[in-house]
Order: sequence, then C-alpha cells, then structure tokens
Amino acid sequence: MASPSASSPRAVPADLTSFVGRRDDLAAVRQLFSASRLVTLTGMGGVGKTRLALQAGHTMRRAFPDGVYLVELASLTDPDLLPQTVRDAIGLREQPAVDPLGALEDFLGKRRLLLVLDNCEHLVDATADLVDRVLRAAPEVKVLVTSRQALRTVGEHIYPVAPLRTPEPDALQSGTAKRYPAVALFADRAAAVLPGFTITERNEAAVVRLCRRLEGIPLAIELACVRLRALTVDELASRLDDRFELLREGSRNLPERHQTLRALIDWSYDLCTPVEQLLWARASVFAGGFTTDALEGVCTDERLPVAAVLDTVARLVDKSILIRGEHAGHTRFGMLETLREYGRARLAEAAEAADTARRHRDRYAELIATAGREWAGPLQEEWATCLQLEHANIRQALEYCMSVPGEAATGLRMAAVPWFWGAMDHLTEARLWLDRGLALHREPTHERVWALATTAYIAGFQGDDDASATHADLAHELAAGLDDRARAYADHVRGFRRSLGGTADLASAVPLLTEALAEYTASGMEAQYAESLMVELGASLLMLGDHEHARSVADELRERCAARGERWNLSYAHWLRGILTLFDGDPERAEQELFEALRIKQVFRDTLGLGLTLESVAWTAAVRGEAERAALLFGATDEIWRTLGARQMRAFRKRYEAMARERVGDARFEVARERGSRLGVDEVIAVALRESADDESPEPPAPATRLTPREQQVARLVAEGLSNKEIAARLVISLRTAEGHVERILSKQGFTSRAQIAIWLTQQAAQG
Repeated sequence: MASPSASSPRAVPADLTSFVGRRDDLAAVRQLFSASRLVTLTGMGGVGKTRLALQAGHTMRRAFPDGVYLVELASLTDPDLLPQTVRDAIGLREQPAVDPLGALEDFLGKRRLLLVLDNCEHLVDATADLVDRVLRAAPEVKVLVTSRQALRTVGEHIYPVAPLRTPEPDALQSGTAKRYPAVALFADRAAAVLPGFTITERNEAAVVRLCRRLEGIPLAIELACVRLRALTVDELASRLDDRFELLREGSRNLPERHQTLRALIDWSYDLCTPVEQLLWARASVFAGGFTTDALEGVCTDERLPVAAVLDTVARLVDKSILIRGEHAGHTRFGMLETLREYGRARLAEAAEAADTARRHRDRYAELIATAGREWAGPLQEEWATCLQLEHANIRQALEYCMSVPGEAATGLRMAAVPWFWGAMDHLTEARLWLDRGLALHREPTHERVWALATTAYIAGFQGDDDASATHADLAHELAAGLDDRARAYADHVRGFRRSLGGTADLASAVPLLTEALAEYTASGMEAQYAESLMVELGASLLMLGDHEHARSVADELRERCAARGERWNLSYAHWLRGILTLFDGDPERAEQELFEALRIKQVFRDTLGLGLTLESVAWTAAVRGEAERAALLFGATDEIWRTLGARQMRAFRKRYEAMARERVGDARFEVARERGSRLGVDEVIAVALRESADDESPEPPAPATRLTPREQQVARLVAEGLSNKEIAARLVISLRTAEGHVERILSKQGFTSRAQIAIWLTQQAAQG
C-alpha cells in the first residue's frame, strides 16, 4: 500500500468551479492536455487563472481515476517546503525515512492523476524542479500550473489567459450583448448582488460601456458589481470614467490593464470606512485563512476595537473583500491573493507591517503554547483540527522568527514540540525549522537544549542514527546546567534512542526511560511527554519479553489517559494491551483492544501508530486461522514500514507470517499480500475492522470454460498484477482489446475480481 492518505486531501471541489465566459479557454486547455503533460496558465492577477484551472480540473476528472488535486501555494514562502505542501494536498502521509520529494515520486509513479499547482509565480524555480522530477517519475501524472510567469521547463505548454471578450459598441446589435463573456459575467455577478437584475434594452449600452472600461478583467467586474447595491449601471459607469482619468494622471508607467485593476481596487478601498480599510490591511498578514478570534488577537487596538471586528468583517464580506468559508465545522475567512497583496502594500505604507507581523507571530506562538498545555486532555481532537487548519499561519510565524534578527529563540520554542509535529504528520518539516533555528541561536539556553533534544528524537524516528546520536549527546551535555525539565527531556531522548536498537540497547533503555519518567513527574512536565515515554517503555519491555511489567505500564497509561479524556496515547495503551493479550493466547479479546486503538487512530494523522496497529491486527488474523486476511493486512503495512524505516517489529512479523503461509501456501499468500499492497487506507482500515465484506481474498469457483491461448496469456499478465493499460502495451494491442479480453475471462470463469483470476492460476500451476 502506498502510504495511507490523510483524511481530507485537497481534491478540486465542484462547488468552486462554476464560472462564466471561459468555454473557449476551457476547450483550448483540454486540447493542450491531449498533447502535453504540463500546461501553465499565465496572465495578470485577477484575470481568472485560478478559476479556469479549477474548471478545467473539474471537467477532466474522469480522465484521472486517481483524482484531481488542488495545491494552493499563495501562502507558501519557503521553497524547501514545496514537496510537503504537495504531499498534504494529495493526502500522502509523512514518510520520515524517505526524502519528501522522493516519497512524492514513488507515490505518484503508480497513479494517474492531475495536479493543479495554483499561484506559483513566487516559487517558479522550486516549482519547475519539482514538476520536472514528478513528470519524469510518474508517466501517468499531468500538471496544470497557474502563474504570472511561465516555469520555462522542458515540455511546458504555455496558455496565456486573456481578459474576457467585450463587444464593440458600434457593431453591437440590440439584445446580443450577453453573448460576450465579459457581459455574461457582469450579468451573473450583478444578479448575485442585486437579485432580479437583468440586462435590458435600457441598460445594455451602459453595461457594455462598463465592461469595456473594465477591460474584461473578471476580478474588476466582480468588484464593480458590488457597487450596484448603491448605484445604477449608468451611475457606476460614470463614476468609473472619473476614477480612471485620475489614475492615468498618476500611474502612466503601469500597463493599461494593470491600471484598470488598480483603479477598481483603489475605489473599493476608498469606499470602505476607515475601520474597514484598517482591517483589510491588517488582515493581509495572515496566510491561508483566519478566524474572527485571530483577527481580534492580531489586528485590534484603539483605532480598531475588538467590539468592532464582527461587524467590520461582515461588511468586508458584503463588499467581496473577504471570502467566508466553512472548514471542519469552523468559520474561516480569506482573501484573493490580489487583494491580499494590495492590503500588504497599504500596511507597509502605514508603517505597520513590522508591528503587525510581530503580533501575528506572537499569536501563533501562544497558540502552540496553549495547545501544549491542553493537548493531553478532552480537547485533543479539536486541537488537532485547529492546528492543521492553522498550519500556513504557523509556518509564516516560524518564517518571521528565522528571518528577523534576535527572534530565533522564539522560533525554536515554537518548533521544538515533538507532539505537535507528530500530530501534524510533518516530522521532515520540523527538522527544517529546527536546523535553521539551531544555526541562528547558539547560546546554551533552554530553547537550544529543547531543540537539540527534539531534533534527536525526530531523527531517531526517521532512522537518521548519526544525527540522532549527535544531537542527543549535545542536548544531554547542555541540559546538565539547566532546569529539571530540560534534563528530564534530554534523558528521555537518550532512552528513546536506546529503545530503537537491539536487545542489549533495549535492556539499557529501560532504566533510562524509567528514570526520565520519574524526572518528568517531579518536574511537572506536560502530561504528553511522560505518556509518550510510557509507550516507548512499554514497547521496550514487550520486546524484551517482560510481559508482566509491560502490562503494568500499559494499564497505567490507559488509566491516566482515560481519566483526562486524552486519546492519542490512549490508542497506544490499547495497542500494547492488544499485543500482550494476543501473547497470552486470547486472539479474540486482543482483536477488540486493537480495534479500539484503530478507531482512535482514524481521527489523527498518526502514520506510525496506524502501521503498528494494522500489523498487530494481522498477527491476530494469523492466529485465528484467517491466513489470507492476515496476508492482505501484511501487504498493506509493508509500504508503511519501508517509508518509516521501522525496525522493532520484524521478529514478530516473521513468526506470524510463517503461520499464515503454512496455512494457505506461498502462492495464495502472495496473491493476497499483493492485493493488500494496492488498497487505500480507508479500504485497509475497513478490512482490519471487519467492516468490509471484502476482507478475505475470495475462493474462485471452478472454471466453466476453457480460455483461448490469447486469454490465457492475458490471464497470466493479470496474475502478475499488470493493469489493462500495461497489458495492452506488453502485447501491443489496443486498450479496448485488452479490456475485452479481461472481461471475457471473468465472464467465462464466473469470476467477479482480478484477484480470483490470480488465485485460480496459482492453483492451476500447483496442480501441475
């Protein structure tokens, strides 16, 4: 199984794709994709590149069975985080032992999908490099880019997105204006602002004059239509004439279309009240969206009091400056990138940019600190959702810390929180921020010790033993002169590192972890540190065969977590108890413990925990005699172990895999395991929890009809795991012919799945 996907990848949403006036452009883009794998939509801000890309992705979705995914890049400032951002968008979980771009190449190499990379102009070089590598590694992947400039990479087809066509007033026949895309968009947006609005003989000429004045720029048309609440079309056209004349006097060096858009945005700004203008400018500091609470925390002062925020936000939504959306049950707001850039320029003109950026950083530093205090409690799931929604803002706050002199210590304090990066499923990103911060902040402070220890901890999970050892030793040396909390954490990390080794290391890990646990208790550390340590201690004892002590740790961990409503480490307590119960000879009760762990893990982004639990469910299946179900689950976890570099579970795997193989034979075991490796995460979890009727590889019925030589050849290729397209290429036949052969094989033999073909062939071979 390619690493399990996250719960909510950014597939192109249908509700964002309705648009007016771009049918010719849409047809042209689709035609380009018939001959190219990379198309870049270029054009000025506000011309409609994103909307066209969304519509193109939506209409082409059937050509991409593995999906069409939107990767929003406007808020990303660090090009090193581009692979992680794409990974998040497609729902690929963290793979600590694999380079992020390499993980992308591996995942996409097996899929047929479309990536829509939106707003790439500030990341052109990084985007070009990523796209080049992806297209080389993934022959069935295509990429659609929006950018104000082309990538200039091999194979790129550039499609300039022009403003919408407008009619020539002198040649216009009465009643035909709506045939032109710019006028059609105006009519659509005007009706949304002013229900019942239509283009009539009386207002048609004014609408045409207005659309021509607006140069057919979609964003300009949308902003202008907001004014129809207070003005007639004639009045609006006259006001715009005056506004553009003033703009030309002061902006002769701007291209004409840029003058048009700037005039509309200036006018929208001027029509805002001073409080609305202030909130527009200050809200531009946020990345990727924000809540009203965040606005109140960052943007308010005596000029913009807290009490005024809600009403001001509502008015800015009405004026199409802010966009309201629902995300995971939370109301959030955002801005189009063109309007955000304008707000930032206004913020800089007012000499408020530095102060607002610092307040933004302070807000998110406090958010992480508060989440840390409340993480190991009943609000854990809510915090996990909140932190994922605020990821872009947290990144921006960290970038501030690493870019502004004297702020690196705060950045390390924000980044050196292992529970946060684990919950975010972003260990690789954590290393990037920690490495930057440690290079900037070299004083022997609490922040440096904590960052060194966290780097060692994460490097251990990633299989980077040298980095883990170096940073752990440095943390231990510096912690000796600091407070009890720092020493406890450094000792914990040393014990954790030992727990990753062989039997001798495991034996030495137990006293180190036991001592660190006592230190945590004495120092009053947040509960998640002690409870994560207890998971590692329990696992070490289990590996050493000290089941009695391991059960004592698991039981105490369950009681501690359940008492506070904590769920993350509670799932690990159930996992440990499940394995220990299995070892005690009760696979049915063990399975129930593991099911409880798995249900909890569905809520979080815990790739390691998911892999451990699925692996353990496979063991119980083997003991219960469900050999093919066990093989399927083993296949599903193999890729997780490869990407995590996990080493602890191999001895147990060999025992239970041998048990399953002995029951059904190597051939049937391998067929089931291969099938499991192709399942998605939701399918695997359903099989593991017995929520799927497809949790056993079905026994094929006796064959009813002999196959032709060509059908036998196709059947053998199916058994090898080839797709219909791969079979067509191998046999030099058309895809439709290959599909017909497979359908006839299924029909003749009375089979319902390709897996049955594979099982039947292995049985035929075994019978000689």
